[in-house]
Amino acid sequence: MEKNIPKAWGSGPITLNGVEIHCAVLEDGTPILNKGRMMKALGRAWRGKSRSDKPTFIGAINLQPFIRPELGELLKGVKFFDGGRLATGYDAKILPMICRVYRDAERADVLTPNQLPTARVCETMADAFSAVGITALIYEQLGYEKFKHPEAFKMLIESYLEAEVRKWMKEFPDELFYQMDRIYGNQPTTSRNRPQYYAKFIRKYIYEPFEKGEVLKLLDARNPQNEKGTRKYRHHSLTSEKVGLPALRSQIWQVIATLKISANKTKYENNYARMMGQAYQADLWDS
Repeated sequence: MEKNIPKAWGSGPITLNGVEIHCAVLEDGTPILNKGRMMKALGRAWRGKSRSDKPTFIGAINLQPFIRPELGELLKGVKFFDGGRLATGYDAKILPMICRVYRDAERADVLTPNQLPTARVCETMADAFSAVGITALIYEQLGYEKFKHPEAFKMLIESYLEAEVRKWMKEFPDELFYQMDRIYGNQPTTSRNRPQYYAKFIRKYIYEPFEKGEVLKLLDARNPQNEKGTRKYRHHSLTSEKVGLPALRSQIWQVIATLKISANKTKYENNYARMMGQAYQADLWDS
């Protein structure tokens, strides 16, 4: 059995929410968080036992209805060899999912008073990174992305893409185009009459942010334009189920949320820049 247990490429501490957590990156690029520090990462003291079959940090009975199957699977943990030592941890994508559980529970008004501070921590962390963001943070702080592993950055970029093109499914909700019509001052559009600059908008605000445009470059290379300027596939149909598609969906809904609070295109550009931590043009109403 032990020969099937993966090995860590490297490990070390990262700082997350002001807490130092031991992390590892497996040889296949999977980022791992130390099991024993999850409570501290969520701003909670270690006390008591879980009242369910889930770990203590998400074991409360009132949280169970909000735990989705994919999170339940990740909560089983990962065994791996860190050097010669057998260790256990969680795939780092677990953390944004936990934040979502607390967010959904709070929206349903079922959190207890002592769970609210954890919900605030989760809200802060959810704003800071998506499922891909936590992976990038670990890669960066452990040095995996750049020089210590020559293929690492290529592996990260390609992890967004699916080897087999998924069957077409609608990934861009109508709400996105409704909000785009609004900020551009257009009459309601359909897939048959949308202006070309909508495609440029989607490239700039939805695809380009991933790994500073490197993912979009690879998509363009794998799905090139023909003589008529069209492509064989929709770019999103090439994204991977594990990494690329969740990241795409997260980015789409962040853009929609930013569109909703923007009165016009200029306001949107400023709000988006602020959300992404970029320079923006402040106006008289900024505090």
